[in-house]
Amino acid sequence: MQVLAEIGVLFPNQEALAVFEKHGVKADGQKVFLTEDQVMKAIAQAPAQFTIHARNSERDVRIGDGVPVLAPGYGAPFIVDLDVGKRPATMDDYHKLAKLAHALPNQDLSGHLMAEPADMPPKTVRSQMLHAHIVHSDKPFIGSTAGAAGARHTMELASILFGRVGERPVTIGLINSLSPLGYGSEMLEALLVYAHHRQPVIVAALSMAGSTGPITLAGVLVQQNAELLAGITLTQLINPGTPVVYGSASTNLDMRTGGLVIGSPEFSMLTGAHADLCRYYGLPSRSGGALTDSHSPDVQAGYESMFSLMTTLNSGIDIVLHAAGILSSFLSFSYEKFVLDDEICGLVRHWLQRFPVDEETLAFPIIAQVGPGGNYLMEMHTLGRCRTEFWQPAVSSRDGIESWMAAGRPDATHRARQRWQKLVAEHQDPPLDPTITRQLQVLVDEQ
Repeated sequence: MQVLAEIGVLFPNQEALAVFEKHGVKADGQKVFLTEDQVMKAIAQAPAQFTIHARNSERDVRIGDGVPVLAPGYGAPFIVDLDVGKRPATMDDYHKLAKLAHALPNQDLSGHLMAEPADMPPKTVRSQMLHAHIVHSDKPFIGSTAGAAGARHTMELASILFGRVGERPVTIGLINSLSPLGYGSEMLEALLVYAHHRQPVIVAALSMAGSTGPITLAGVLVQQNAELLAGITLTQLINPGTPVVYGSASTNLDMRTGGLVIGSPEFSMLTGAHADLCRYYGLPSRSGGALTDSHSPDVQAGYESMFSLMTTLNSGIDIVLHAAGILSSFLSFSYEKFVLDDEICGLVRHWLQRFPVDEETLAFPIIAQVGPGGNYLMEMHTLGRCRTEFWQPAVSSRDGIESWMAAGRPDATHRARQRWQKLVAEHQDPPLDPTITRQLQVLVDEQ
């Protein structure tokens, strides 16, 4: 609060500045100064929970009710290919990734900007990506925040699918602050469009301890909190009650190389503190998921991704962006890691459920029936539950070593490759009204 009142946050957008000034917020040029009372009154208007509606109502997701919502990686410019290594992403890649996002069982949102296709004109690529999500999946999709144009195009596509946008949340946009203590003009343009249409936004920071933030984690927390509260306040001054998520992807630099690291314990330490602040403010939370600095889906990618995802979910984060697919400190996306991470998501979700303890599950009658020295394998109590009681992996190997040897000793990465190729080959787009299909295509072609 001291930072907000005495140092201020930059908002290089005249419409945003006018909104602040209309509500009595002090501004000096592009710098805005907020009092604690102004901030707390504003954020109190944001809902603690909300639902993002999908074109298939069975796929609707609830944000903020204690059940984590998972979404794929976001913003990677490259693909890591098992055959050629790092390469630019293409639109063909994007269609395949959108199909996988639909098929993988633990991805609740189909995502957006999973990788940036380099073979499409910048002006049209955002509409092509949005169209891929809408056509290939009936899960909720993340909208574009590529300035006012990307945000408006998202609203236009959503209006074809859902009718008048503004009556209920039908997408969500990611608004990133520009550390230290500012916002970019393109992000503010998008924020204004989403808030005017009463569509949810994630207001998130990615401060880097030691470069764009103080080197101490407590200092990073102070700075990013000021950035986030200022942005969230703006959403509520524009349109009170607009759903908003308090987000963080802040982490540290590797002080030996100067590179961003996301597989670090510091990332998870900041995530836990961030989750505590979310609960204090009564806001839904967002942070990162299966994150790694490795450049391939190897052992390092496995242990870093498992650690970061498990600590994120165990901290009580509500929406997990980058839950699957990310390599190379956000720079790369991997088909194989997408599949492997989804398996990790399922494993951790199952672990979070714990297990029920009641008269039936304590199983005293069957223990008494089998008695000392018996065997439970052929009992009806076992047979009736054998397909549902335990979590089952889709990729992990549980075969005997002889079977594994006979199959050519495949590792997890190669099993993941077989799985994603099979899922893409078998994909069928969910049914969509032909009139809506034509209207969507016309709008995309006009871009």
